[in-house]
Amino acid sequence: IFTMAGEQYRYLENQGGGNHLIIRNEAGVQVSWDNQDSRLNQWYDTLDPSVQAMVQPVENTFTVGSIAFDDVTFEGTGWIPLQLTGEVGADNSAVDLSGTSRAFSLSLADVARLSGPGLAWESREERRTGEMRTWWLRTRGGRIDDPNIRSWMVTSGPPHDPNRSGSLAGYGFALNQPGVGTRPALIVHQ
Repeated sequence: IFTMAGEQYRYLENQGGGNHLIIRNEAGVQVSWDNQDSRLNQWYDTLDPSVQAMVQPVENTFTVGSIAFDDVTFEGTGWIPLQLTGEVGADNSAVDLSGTSRAFSLSLADVARLSGPGLAWESREERRTGEMRTWWLRTRGGRIDDPNIRSWMVTSGPPHDPNRSGSLAGYGFALNQPGVGTRPALIVHQ
């Protein structure tokens, strides 16, 4: 965890070439999945200009894919999704020089790649935010019977089971239902 221009971030990954993937340490205001890009843009516009100057471009539109929760096998309960394939497995946040410098939500593939011993999130609990807020990923999810109206998220955990906090879930809120926070990620060059 580190502070830059008055904002706390969590360091996630050295992407090489002086590029580093970071994420805001807390989740932002609650929005619907459909409105998260708008909220991320608003947050980015308020960043200190010195931070904006370090932000690298990413894809203008991510190819996110969709996978139902029931189709994912996990290591541990909601911990690390195994064998992600196709568009979902290929959706890794990286610099794209033809893109735009901006904030974005992580993908399910990002969270899988960054979770485990010696990685950004060494435990499920490290994925949770300090205020215990559930936060959106950009990957679509759902149940077998409605795979296109849900999205993946990192949960705050049910009140009766705080040990589930930081688990991945691919169901819960419909895309147009508010109640989940945004957790802006950036790739910075330093």
